[in-house]
Parts: sequence; structure tokens; C-alpha cells
Amino acid sequence: MFANTRALSSMIIQYITNIDPNSLFIVNAISLSAFATAFFCIWLKQRDRLYWLYWVAANVVMAIGFTAFVVIDRTQMMQLIIVNGFMVMGIALRWQALRSFFYRKNYIEINLLILLVLLLPYIFSSYVTNRFIFGFVNLLFFFEIILVVRELIRPNGETLPSRWGLVIAYGIVGVAFIARVVQGWVTGPSNMTLLPNDALLTILLLTISVHIVASGAFAISIAYERGISELKQMALLDPLTELYNRRAFELALTDRKLDSAVLTLILLDIDHFKRVNDDYGHEAGDIALKRCANILTTIFRKKDVVARIGGEEFAVILPDTTLNEAYDYAERVRKAVEDDAFEHESDIVRLTISAGVCQTVAGVTSLADIAKKADSSLYVAKNKGRNRVEIFAV
Repeated sequence: MFANTRALSSMIIQYITNIDPNSLFIVNAISLSAFATAFFCIWLKQRDRLYWLYWVAANVVMAIGFTAFVVIDRTQMMQLIIVNGFMVMGIALRWQALRSFFYRKNYIEINLLILLVLLLPYIFSSYVTNRFIFGFVNLLFFFEIILVVRELIRPNGETLPSRWGLVIAYGIVGVAFIARVVQGWVTGPSNMTLLPNDALLTILLLTISVHIVASGAFAISIAYERGISELKQMALLDPLTELYNRRAFELALTDRKLDSAVLTLILLDIDHFKRVNDDYGHEAGDIALKRCANILTTIFRKKDVVARIGGEEFAVILPDTTLNEAYDYAERVRKAVEDDAFEHESDIVRLTISAGVCQTVAGVTSLADIAKKADSSLYVAKNKGRNRVEIFAV
């Protein structure tokens, strides 16, 4: 058994040794160019997504680098500096692409700093060995991979399974770079060239080949996952006010468990809203709705569910909130709406709002019941003259 294993290992090593590195350089350049073209085509349909251009630039720069490795004299230090500069910048641009994808600030100056760091061992080449330079450059590549992986594993509140595929893709090539660092600083011969043409180079290029395909596929996949998530979110939003719509409100209400926590519900209705549309036009009505929505999102907390459930009707679910607290919130909204007069085509538009409040502990036995009783208290507010808040009385 061990003899067979050794024979198989020997065959694999022999096969890898016989692979021409130049062929792998060209294959990697072609793969990068293909994905760059795909990313550019996607950007043409999503021009507001800057990260696609970063990925295009990263792949183009690295494709140039891999192509250059074939035509340069790899024993000449200056030529290697230039080509390694392309590779360093390519990985840095991928890092920038991910920062842009996750809505984080980009630091182009860090890219320039990494390039300057790359130059250090070459500048002091009279004082260090080729082994040191070789290990240092690969350590810099590994450091860039760490930056990329860090962006992928940082939490950002999104569920994007493909990010872990990218982590694996970058992790594999990171391990390959570490192996090259060990080769340069520990196991390499004292007369090592700046880029030894050996089996480890072939293994690295094969690893990069897998990485290019995997990272490109998962980059598209992670963007697709976000797109699906955004579409689902849009289906739950009111397009005018950008609050949750009635469907989202009903789902949120259904998801709450009456026996697990105190749940308070506020229903709000703009008074005489039809008059606003009739007297000032529907544009003024839309402005009024958006101003009311802005007041609601300003006053209520992040954990509260604020929704537009009808033409001029709004609803708010307040978890773990007492009746008195909910009443105070509703009163703040009422006063803010009353004070928020606005000008439209030389007219001053004034609004008032009525609200009804109910809670699960007030004799309510079902979620449908709490909505019904909140609506009942809103009806009382309307009957008592509007521009007021009423609590459901048991």
C-alpha cells in the first residue's frame, strides 16, 4: 500500500515538474481577461456599482503581469520589480473591490504604500540575499491576501453564503504564498535566483489557476445573492415613503409571539387627507405622506416596525413598550406633524394626525384582535375631533 502511495506521489511530482510554467502564466492571463470581460459586461448594466470596475481593473492588471512573466528575463531584478508591481497592485485592487462592495471607505493611498514596501528589498539588494527578497515579496502577497480575507469575514449584517467560497479561494492561494516564504527563508538554496523555476512555482501557478476561476465565480455569486436580497427587500417596501408596506407589516405582526414579550401597536391616520389632494393636488399629497414618513422614522426606534399600510394610514409595532410609553411616542408624532406645515406652490399645507394605541396585555387574545382594538381606538380619536391619541380602553 505504501509502495503504491509513493509511486502515485512520484507520478504526480513528475507530472507537475513536466508542466511548462509559461503555459500556466498564459492560461492564468487568459482566465483573468475572460473574467475581466464578464465583470465589465455586468458593470454596463449596473453602472452605479463601482466595485465591478475595481474587479475589472484588478483582473486586467494581473493579466498584464502574468503575460509579462513570459516575455521578461526573470533573472533581471528591474524587470521582476515591474512585474511584481503589477501583481501587488492587482491584489490591492481586489481588496478595494471588496471594500466598495461592502460599502466601506476605499484607501487608494494604502495601495501606493504597498507598492513602496515592495521596492524596499530591491533598493537594499546590496545588503540582502536573493532568498530574503524572494521570501519578502511572497510575504507581501500573503499580507494582501489577509487584507482581502479580513474584508470578507467582517460582519456587515448581510447573509451572503458565497463570501465563504471567496474566503476559501483566497485562503488556498494564501497558503501557497506562505509555502514560498518558507522556501525563500528556510529551505531554499543559498544560490537561489530571484524567481526559481521549480516544482513549487508550478504548484503555485496551478493553485492560482484554481483561485482565479473560484474567486471570479464567487464574486459574481455574492453579487447575485445581494441582488436577490435587495429584490426581496424592495417587495416589502412602500415605493413612495420607503417604509415597510402592508405585507411587511402583516408578516412582522404574525411573527410576534403574544406570550413571549409585551407588544404594543399604534395605528395612525392623516386627518382629512382627501382634502389635501383635492385642494393642493396629488403632488402635495405625496409630499405630505413623505414628510409624515420622515417624522415617524425620526421619532421611533430602530427595533420598532414602521409601515404604511394604506393610502394615508400608518402602523407601528413597538416591542417591549408600555402603553404609556407608546402613548408618548404617538403624542410626539402628533405634535411634530401638526407643527410641520410646508409650502407648496405658494400655498401653506397643514396636516394633523390621529392615532390609536393598543397592547397585548390589555385583554387581547390574538394578533388580529390587537389590530382590531388599535383600530377601534383610532376610530374613537377620529370621533372625538381628530388630531389626538386614544388608548384602547378595556
